[in-house]
Amino acid sequence: MEDELCYSSVTFKPFDKEKSKVRQSEEPVLYAEVKRKQSTSHIETTEKGASTPISPVYRGVSVFLGLFCFLLLAALTAVSVFYYIHVSKHNNILAQYTKERAANLQLLADKEVLEQERARLVTQGQQMNNTLDFIIHKSSFTGDKYCQFTGNGVRCTSCPQNWIQNGSSCYYFHKGNLWDTWAESQKNCEKYGAQLAIIDSVGEQEFINQHTESYYDKYHGYWIGLSEKMGNIWVWTNGARLERGFWINKPYEGYKYCVLSMPSENPLKSWKDESCYMISRWICEVEVLTWPSFLQAQRNHSDPST
Repeated sequence: MEDELCYSSVTFKPFDKEKSKVRQSEEPVLYAEVKRKQSTSHIETTEKGASTPISPVYRGVSVFLGLFCFLLLAALTAVSVFYYIHVSKHNNILAQYTKERAANLQLLADKEVLEQERARLVTQGQQMNNTLDFIIHKSSFTGDKYCQFTGNGVRCTSCPQNWIQNGSSCYYFHKGNLWDTWAESQKNCEKYGAQLAIIDSVGEQEFINQHTESYYDKYHGYWIGLSEKMGNIWVWTNGARLERGFWINKPYEGYKYCVLSMPSENPLKSWKDESCYMISRWICEVEVLTWPSFLQAQRNHSDPST
């Protein structure tokens, strides 16, 4: 409700010049008083509100809410601290895992390198054992027929110099002007730790025929390691019996002949039996010698010469 205003009347007297001379201190002073009268109902309401006490229920709710806010803040703080510690621990574990994984990968790579090196050393050891075994069992073995000194050190070939490799064997085709009997030819081969050629396949016979050439007359050929024993039995120099022959004509029986391989247009018909005392060229055969890889040199494929 709006405040009420109280009004009072004010009287103004006319100005008198004569009395103006009178000392101002003696003049009466008039005051106008304006009083503001407040609404009684408003004052009563204010006074009544100020005097109303706070309910205990509201006070308990306020305390509970305050305590709840405090507990909630404390819980959030604890969760934040726990999360920070957990994340830090997780990051440390992840970093350690990454580091150990990288180390593990490096170890696996090193292991693979070591396995390869081990396999290489095992292979090299086997090669050296095979080479040593070959040398031990060849009383006439001479290293200079296989190995030569070069600017890069010693280099060795699978076959002796001037021999030709075919498969697992090396062959020497004698083409000089000095000829020998079958027995002498066998001794010439033994100087290299070899023997007269033993032919046991069509492919080998074709290879032999490919590297032979006609010389002197049609009766001369190349001695191979086949000879006749008692009872018309044909035997190779290693003691094995003949299983398949490549004869031009059926051989004679009972004369103890030896066999020449003749140059022929048909490789499968090129063997001829002849007296073992006839002098002719010869063909030697020896197994391939496998050297350790650090001693191996390029194979010698040149044609044999004296």
